[in-house]
Amino acid sequence: MSSEWMKVMLEEISRKKAEAEQARVEEQVRLEERAPVEEKARIGEQAPVEEKTRIEGRAPTEQRARIETRRGRNDDSAQG
Repeated sequence: MSSEWMKVMLEEISRKKAEAEQARVEEQVRLEERAPVEEKARIGEQAPVEEKTRIEGRAPTEQRARIETRRGRNDDSAQG
């Protein structure tokens, strides 16, 4: 009787281990599938700014200076 019980328990343990391994594999596949999509999205967010900079022929530092100049004008108009 106890050998039959032991056999059932070992089969149950084996089944649970196989299910856990399958779940890990499926999760890894989902992560690997999602990573390229997220990378493309991240690159896609950066690309328009870089493309606009390239098209306009302005360096990022020039753009920052232009923005800071605008901010300075806005600050002056608020004070005066």
